[in-house]
Amino acid sequence: MRLLELEFENFKSFKGHVTVPLGPGFTCITGPNGSGKSNITDAILFVLGSRSNKLLRARNRKQLIYGFQEGSKKKTGPKSCKVSMVFDNRDRFLAIEKDQVTFTKGIKLRGNDTATHYLLDGIKSSAGEFEALFSRAGLYATGYNIIQQGDVIQTSLMSGTERRHKIEDVAGITAYDNRLRSTRSARNSVEADLTLLNERAKEAKRTLNQLEREKEDAEKLETIIDEIKENELLLRFRTVFDLEAEIESRRDVVEKYTGELIKLEKEQEKRSNEIKENQKEFEDVENTITVSGGDKARELQEELDKTRVAHALAERNAEKAREELELLESGRKILNEDYNESSKDLKKLTHDLDKATKKVKKLESQVSAKVTRLNELEGAAANNSEAVTTQRDELESLRKDAGELEMQKHRLEGEKEQLEIQLTSAEEQIVRSKQWLESVKTDAKEADFQLKDLEVGNESASKNLDNIKTKHNNVLRTIESHQKRLSELETKLRNDSMQLASQEAAQRAREEFGGYTKGVKALLQCRDERKLKGIIGTIAELGRVDEKYATALEVAAGARLQSIVTEDDDAAATAIDFLKRNNVGRVRFLPLNKVHSYKPSAHALLVSKKEGAMGFAQDLVKFDSRYKDVFGNVFGDTVIMETLGKAREHLGTSRMVTLEGELLESGGALVGGSAPRIGIHFGTSERDNIDELTDNIRKLETEKLQLSSQLGELLEEAGQLATVRQELEGERAAFQTRVTDYDGRAGEVKKRLDEADDAVKIREGVMEALQGEILERIGLLETLEKDIEKVAKHIGKSTQDLQAVAGGKTSKVISELQISLDEIREEFSTEQASLASLTAKLDATKTEVGRLKGELELNQNEQKELQETRKTESSNAKTLEKKLKSLRKEEDVKFKELKGLRDQRDKLRDLLTNLRTELASKQELRRSRKHAMNDLKVEMAIREPKLVEAQSRIPEETKKPQTVPSREKLESSKEILDRNRNRLGNVNMLSLEHYRLEAERFDEIKKHRKQLKEEVRRLDNLEKKISDKKESKFMGVYNSISESFKTSFKEITGGGEAWLVLENEKSPFEGGVTIKARMPRKKLYPVEALSGGEKSLVSMAFIFAIQGYDPSPFYLLDEPDQNLDGVNTEHIGRAIALQSNFAQFLVVSLHHAALRESDNVIGVFMGDDGVSRLHQIIDVDTFLSSLPVEAEVGA
Repeated sequence: MRLLELEFENFKSFKGHVTVPLGPGFTCITGPNGSGKSNITDAILFVLGSRSNKLLRARNRKQLIYGFQEGSKKKTGPKSCKVSMVFDNRDRFLAIEKDQVTFTKGIKLRGNDTATHYLLDGIKSSAGEFEALFSRAGLYATGYNIIQQGDVIQTSLMSGTERRHKIEDVAGITAYDNRLRSTRSARNSVEADLTLLNERAKEAKRTLNQLEREKEDAEKLETIIDEIKENELLLRFRTVFDLEAEIESRRDVVEKYTGELIKLEKEQEKRSNEIKENQKEFEDVENTITVSGGDKARELQEELDKTRVAHALAERNAEKAREELELLESGRKILNEDYNESSKDLKKLTHDLDKATKKVKKLESQVSAKVTRLNELEGAAANNSEAVTTQRDELESLRKDAGELEMQKHRLEGEKEQLEIQLTSAEEQIVRSKQWLESVKTDAKEADFQLKDLEVGNESASKNLDNIKTKHNNVLRTIESHQKRLSELETKLRNDSMQLASQEAAQRAREEFGGYTKGVKALLQCRDERKLKGIIGTIAELGRVDEKYATALEVAAGARLQSIVTEDDDAAATAIDFLKRNNVGRVRFLPLNKVHSYKPSAHALLVSKKEGAMGFAQDLVKFDSRYKDVFGNVFGDTVIMETLGKAREHLGTSRMVTLEGELLESGGALVGGSAPRIGIHFGTSERDNIDELTDNIRKLETEKLQLSSQLGELLEEAGQLATVRQELEGERAAFQTRVTDYDGRAGEVKKRLDEADDAVKIREGVMEALQGEILERIGLLETLEKDIEKVAKHIGKSTQDLQAVAGGKTSKVISELQISLDEIREEFSTEQASLASLTAKLDATKTEVGRLKGELELNQNEQKELQETRKTESSNAKTLEKKLKSLRKEEDVKFKELKGLRDQRDKLRDLLTNLRTELASKQELRRSRKHAMNDLKVEMAIREPKLVEAQSRIPEETKKPQTVPSREKLESSKEILDRNRNRLGNVNMLSLEHYRLEAERFDEIKKHRKQLKEEVRRLDNLEKKISDKKESKFMGVYNSISESFKTSFKEITGGGEAWLVLENEKSPFEGGVTIKARMPRKKLYPVEALSGGEKSLVSMAFIFAIQGYDPSPFYLLDEPDQNLDGVNTEHIGRAIALQSNFAQFLVVSLHHAALRESDNVIGVFMGDDGVSRLHQIIDVDTFLSSLPVEAEVGA
């Protein structure tokens, strides 16, 4: 490949279109200085792609256009320029399938800027395409084959490293460098990725360690939850099994009792018949004895009967006295234990009171000291200002008032606590008194009943048999009526029980999934199972609301929907103790005897009357009137508004809730958004149905039990009436005696009844008075609280005013001292309250100790009286027993002839007694069996729907366990599992999935890290291989160029010597390449010490050496011989001519020797018009001879 010609068009000093033909070999361009010779060189650089205006010897691209003058207002002249290089490409050196290729590059003026365009064989091209084609051909604007004017010695002047880079370019190891850079960049990138991955691995490991702990907790919780579910399922099976066992056992007992009843009925009939037969025989014997013995026998018999009755009564009274003594002794032991315990409490309270008194005195002295110091500071401030004095006096007055109010408050609190303790004691006394009253009433009823029974018996003895038969028939009719009613009751009870079980199951399902807390659910269950008394229900159950207001009212109530209403605070305390013992959470209680509603504020009243107001929340709920204060406490003065827009008009004045559930606090806060979803709602009529059914069942069971009892009594009475006819005559005398005895006893019991009744009334009056006093104290305390709060606000304001007036450092000290004083006062107030409480407890304990002591004394006195009674009655019984024996002996002596009849009579009497006792036992057993059967049937009817419900709670297709632990064991396991779950606290259940994902991520990171490490090793090996190849390639090129350099320099200089030297032979790339040269007949010098001409020769020799290794298609040398003398110019000329046999040389030169050695000479001349023109010089010698001799030198 060679350059055929250059074409210019308005390029620099060449006007119009100019063609420069270039022949093969050595072409020399010559001409006077300033004629434009170097512009030809610039044209070639322009096309090859020089981006530097400096290399083109122009300040900007506009100066490349002919005639362009910066700042000129001249509008005429060329607006563009272009240069074309035409190559012979028959050897396809250029990667284009053409024999001749033309590269054209031009610029055009566009306003104040220029536009560059490229043409390849007349077709639009680009700078990138030009650069790609030229670089493949080894043509560069800055290549070693192009030397611009004045740059010939640059090869000699460049540093060793730059020279080494030149050799590297020739060797083509730039590609190695690029690969090395790419490899190192890749390795650095991989190492950076590896470092990042290591950090990510550490982070992932830390996260895994953290998640592992959370995962372990989550796994434990999962296991616990599974065990809880399994335990719950077993509990359900246990419930089913227990109910089945209970029903089955009751069914077995019913069947057993049914058989027993049939047997007992037969035996009862048999004993009745035996009694009738023996009674008739007894009466016959008795009549015979009476007839045979006459009046004396009757009198003796009556005396025996009286003595026998009196003896029985004395023994019974003695036995009763013994039983009452045992009861009193048992009560005395309990009272004694209570007395000892209260005495211990009294001692402890006394010690605690002394300790609290000392602490109060200590705090009081601290308060006094700080008050004194504060007074001093405020007094000092007051001396400096009349305003401060006024403020100080006002503050002192307020503090005095506050102190007095606090004292009154503590006094009232102590009085209130004392009254509450007294009230509790009075309530306990009322309970005991009522128990005593009930006991006395029972005794009175028993005495009355026995007395009436005796009177009826006595009266019945005088009535005829017809009346007895009539009564017997009435009893039988009553029995039939009771049996019919009992059957109806059993049917009704069974139906109501099944309906109740169904509704309770539905209610429990709602409660279980309705959002109630664990504690609320437990209490409701205890209420339904009657394990806890006084639990009425939750606010949600007790209220009924219109659907329109449901959302608003549920938002207004909030968490208080779960508040549990109790009959009194005792029931609440019992429930709280239950919650603690079972560890099932906390619940808010509203005892009816303590809770009170809040009065609506003035702002709330005004808002409730505004447009859009629906009314106060509690007015929109339907509830029993006895719960008015409860619902007032829950809702307060909350107003229900129709819309948010209406409510916002009054925002910040009162608490409001809109129909859609937006909550507007009185402080100005708003809560709203999507409709709230809460699981607790106000109750429906189903709760009423459950309560109604429960009451009905309770009434039915009571009525059934009463009927069963009455039926048993009627049956017994019927039996008695059947036999009373035979008994009345024989027992008439005994009845009269017993009537007289019980008449006296009934009077005594009635007297005790009146005393007990009076005691209850007195204690109830005391309790009522105490309750009134407590309410009065509560009202006073509320008033005092408001007064204290009001005074506290005034004190705060006065303190701030005083500090503001005092100002400066004094104000700060007063403020700090006031804060400290307030803290101590608060502690002092707390301790005073504690002291008042301890004092009240101490007084109450003293009272309790006194009461217990009095009751112990009363108990001892009663025991003494009963012991005396027992002694007297026992003595009477012994006396009567002796009398009875004496009468019997007299009977035996006087009526020996009647001994056989008396023995027969006594045997018959004993037999009748035994038979009647056995009959009564059978009747009692039969009655108890019937009652038990009825109870068992009711229990079965109650349990059957519960069994159905329990079975329905077990999921379908659940495999029935072979064995189920006991309920106690399951409940214990449940408590342990709940404790274990609570011990874990809040557990992140998502940690299981997070751990899995993080573990996968960590494994992926480790895998990726392993791959990156392998990649680093691979890149290290690749870098080593590339470095080894690069060094091998470099050394091969270096050695070749070094040998060529020696030869070229010797030829150019005519015998001189020069060679290349590596600065670091072991690591060539860590050093440069230096040149050492010795001119003919001269010493060896480093290249830096040579003259300019000698440096030019070295540079040319280096270029020719490179040419020998990596020849370029053409060489462009602009005045390479400008620093040489004549002899050396000839050497250079001959050398170029010799090299032109292998490559095309374009040389700009003024020396004759170069012109003579060249194959083609082109002259460049510039006329007076400043335009460069070309001339082909054919005869070089003629041209040179026409020049003056000094022209060469002058050039």
